Parts: sequence; structure tokens; C-alpha cells
Amino acid sequence: MKSFLFSTALCLFVFLATNAQESSLLWRISGNGLSEPSYIYGTIHLICPQDYSMKSKVKACFAETQQVYLEVDFDDPQMMQKMMSMSMLTNGETARDYLTDEEYAYLDDKFKNTIGTGMAQLQVMKPLILLSMSYISILQCQPVSFETVFVEMAKEEDKEVLGLESLEQQMSFFNEIPLTEQFKMVSDIVKQEDKARDEFNTLVKIYNSENIKGLLEFMDESEWSMEKYEEILIHGRNKDWASKLDSIAKEKPTFFAVGAGHLAGENGWLSLLEKKGYNVEAVK
Repeated sequence: MKSFLFSTALCLFVFLATNAQESSLLWRISGNGLSEPSYIYGTIHLICPQDYSMKSKVKACFAETQQVYLEVDFDDPQMMQKMMSMSMLTNGETARDYLTDEEYAYLDDKFKNTIGTGMAQLQVMKPLILLSMSYISILQCQPVSFETVFVEMAKEEDKEVLGLESLEQQMSFFNEIPLTEQFKMVSDIVKQEDKARDEFNTLVKIYNSENIKGLLEFMDESEWSMEKYEEILIHGRNKDWASKLDSIAKEKPTFFAVGAGHLAGENGWLSLLEKKGYNVEAVK
């Protein structure tokens, strides 16, 4: 009996100590004043159709909720217009101000061959936009988005879609990263397309295994890691979302879907919610 009690206590301790680091993309949030549970799902923003799947447990938990929160409001009818207005460099700057002649020529040739438009037209675009334009060539597919799927599911179930932050806020986080570094990363990724593709495929495998801790570690070890900007891009936003969840989830049971890289780790969203007193459980 003593051995059994000790083993049970030990298992409980291990569960509590590692709960927010389990391998799962779907998490139930309860307690701490919530009358009904809410759910958090970790997404990958772009994925090839052959690698995409949505488990029945996700659809079931989605159906239990009354509203949907994504990182930004993806069903905002003005979203594309807002995106276009924030996609261009300001103060007369162009990509030529940040790329060498060789880098500029390489990108020009690459984009002409992949999307039919060269740098003469694209040089006023921010590096983040140029990077998004290279995805089809890198991934060798027409990628799909979990966020788009959740928006369609919300429409079918007549649920409102809202954003944890505005598009302006999200774009402002990237403005904290020097343009020189951003353009350098775009140039390196496009030049090393095969390596970028291999890295992305590994990322997808880790994601589909639902290993959120491994996903975070892999992202930090990437050649194109943004680890030194994690406080801006990840940790600070996690803290903000943790504070917002209180009022959002207490008003209505909510389905939250954010990038899976925000979930794990000491400064991950799940750990922050546990520290605030919520019950955070992997949905198996």
C-alpha cells in the first residue's frame, strides 16, 4: 500500500510538473473562475495539403465553444486592404538599400521564374512579404492554412471570429527587427531553398507528432532562428494573451488557435496560464 501511494504521488507530481510540456496540440483550459472550459490549439500557419489533417477531437472541442480567437481577426473584410497598406517600405526605401547587387539580381531572377514578377516591382515590399512570396517555391505546393479552415468552420457554426491582437500590432513586432537582418534572412533562405525545404519538412514532422517542446527547440536551433527576438515575437505576446484570456474565456467558452511555437516552455502560453491558476490539460 505504501509503495502504491508513493508511486501514485510520484506520478501525480510528474504530471503536474510536466503537464504543459506534454505532446499535444490541443489543450483544455478550466478552473480559476471559468464556468465552462475553453480550448487552445497550436497551429502551423502554412502546410502542404498532403501533410494537413484535423483530428476529430479538435472538431469536437471546437463545437463546444461559442467564439473563436485567432492571433488576428482573419475574417475582417478589410484585412487584405490593411495588409497591403502595411506591406510596403516607407521613406522612399527599397530592397536595393539593403541587398548587395548579387543578392538583388539573384532574387530578381528567382521571383521572375517562380511568380512571374521581378524585383523592379517587388523592391518596395517589406522582407516579410517577399518571404511569403517564396513559400510556394520552397514548399513545392499550394499551402493551406489552419486559420483559414477555422474561419470557415466558424462561419458554418455561426461563431464570431476575433483577434488577440490587431494586424497593426502584429506587423509592429516585426518592425523591431532591423531591416538589414530581415533582408539578409530572405536572401539566405531563397538562395538555400533546398536546405530551407528540408528544414521545413522536419518542422512539419515534429508538428504532426504534436511535440510542442521539440518544436520550440527545433525553431531555436534553426539557422534562421529569431531566438534573440523571442521576447518581442513570442514571450511578450504570450504574456499579453495570458492576461487577455481571463476576460475572454470568462465571458464565453472560447476556441483559441495560435502558432504552436507559443505553447511550450517556461514562458509559453500554457505555462503562464498554469501560473495564473488555470487547469491546463492536454486533450488526448
